[in-house]
Order: sequence, then structure tokens, then C-alpha cells
Amino acid sequence: MAGEKSSSPWVWVFLFLMLGFFAAFIIFLDQKLVGTSVSKPVEKQNQDRTKPTIDFYSVLPDRKVEIPVSEEEKQAIENPTINKTAGDQVLLQVGSFQNPEDAERLKAELAFLGLEAKVKAAEVNDDTWHRVQIGPFASNTALSRAQNLLLENKIKYVQRKLPQ
Repeated sequence: MAGEKSSSPWVWVFLFLMLGFFAAFIIFLDQKLVGTSVSKPVEKQNQDRTKPTIDFYSVLPDRKVEIPVSEEEKQAIENPTINKTAGDQVLLQVGSFQNPEDAERLKAELAFLGLEAKVKAAEVNDDTWHRVQIGPFASNTALSRAQNLLLENKIKYVQRKLPQ
């Protein structure tokens, strides 16, 4: 027990003084905040009374805006052609190969893009060519989507009409 040191009473006095000053400071801040928070809502209420109010829920339904539309635009609105079925049956030929494995490889690449392709064999000048074709398309929208996908992926194509 020879190694124990007794602490000085001044350390304890200093510690209690610091604790007392801290508590007084917290109480002071609390009173300061309570005093300022009580006065602000009264000022806000006075400011809100001076601002004009607009009741747009009752004003806007009474207003109507006339937009001039030409006869050509009216016909276009009445007969939209965005999703109109394609008049001609259209195919997109993406490639033509003598080797059937090359055609199947391109068909697989197109499947990864979400396009369903078919490989058809054709006889040209006594040689067999394997054509990779997409379609026919049910609507102009589906045709445009396929064309955009091919262009975005830098794949060249030829648009062909099916014989009727």
C-alpha cells in the first residue's frame, strides 16, 4: 500500500466547481432558447396575416384556355398512326452467310438484344446462303424499335417487303 497516493482536496474542489459552471451554462442556454422560441411564433402569426392569400382551387377551374388546332392536326389526332399496323409485311435482313454456323452466331447475338431472328436457306447461283431475318412486324412501332436496336448496336440491315 505504499504505492497509493492520496489525491489533493483542491482537485476535488476544482472538479465540483467545473461541474457547477457547466450546469449553470446549460440552464442559461435553456432559458435563452425558451425565451426566443416563445416570441417567434407570435411574429410569424403577424407576418402571415399581412401576406395575401390566393385560393387557386376555386379560381383555376373557372378558367379555360382555347388552343387553336388546324384541320390537318385534328385529322391526325382522330386517326393516330403511331401504333397502326404495318400496311406491308416488312422483314429486316441482318445478314447472309454461306456458313450456317455464322448465321446461328448472329441469331444468338440478336437474341441477347431481345430480337427474335430466323435463319432461312436460299439458293443463289447454285450456292446455298443462310439469311438471318427479323420479322415480319405487327406494327410500325415494333419495326421502329427493332431498327433502333440494330442501329444502336451498329448492326447493318436491309429492309425487305414480303411478297403478298
